[in-house]
Amino acid sequence: MADLKVTALTSLSTSTAREDLLHVIDDPTGTPINKKVTIGEMENALRAPVTNGDAALTLTAATHGGRMVLQDNVSADRIITLPTPIAGLQFRVCSYNLTAADGHDVQFQISGGGSTLFYEGAVTFLDTDNEVSVVTPDGDSNDFLNVHVPFHYDITFTGISASLYHVTGFVTSATAPTFADAAD
Repeated sequence: MADLKVTALTSLSTSTAREDLLHVIDDPTGTPINKKVTIGEMENALRAPVTNGDAALTLTAATHGGRMVLQDNVSADRIITLPTPIAGLQFRVCSYNLTAADGHDVQFQISGGGSTLFYEGAVTFLDTDNEVSVVTPDGDSNDFLNVHVPFHYDITFTGISASLYHVTGFVTSATAPTFADAAD
């Protein structure tokens, strides 16, 4: 077969399968090595959940983007900091190893927030007293989502622009979550 530029190769388009191979360059900024990976192996590696123990966490696109972050039971209030939004960048954070309502809050803050970085969307609140409601941000300044003494939560943050995250998901607790300009 004659040498071809990658742009000259035939596209698989919609017939791509998990066993198809991709060419990758491992360690391009260090000692580059040509390797192969199946689409399935790549998807699995890029989507593997990341577990955070009993600690605050600063999310990054490289480590947490597009993955499920499992937040372990916490022994004190913890802040999970999201980076400045980028259109298409997504984080999903779920409670993990909670066997009862936690005695502490988990707060989600946009790094460098203030009045220029904020949330839109809504979180469904499932009250442990069997009430259901929807909690929404003010749409112009709320850069904190406060999840109070959760029993369980599953929240997705999707960058819409360089200043906005769309939030969706649910929180189960006896205390409603709040969107605010600071931790409460």
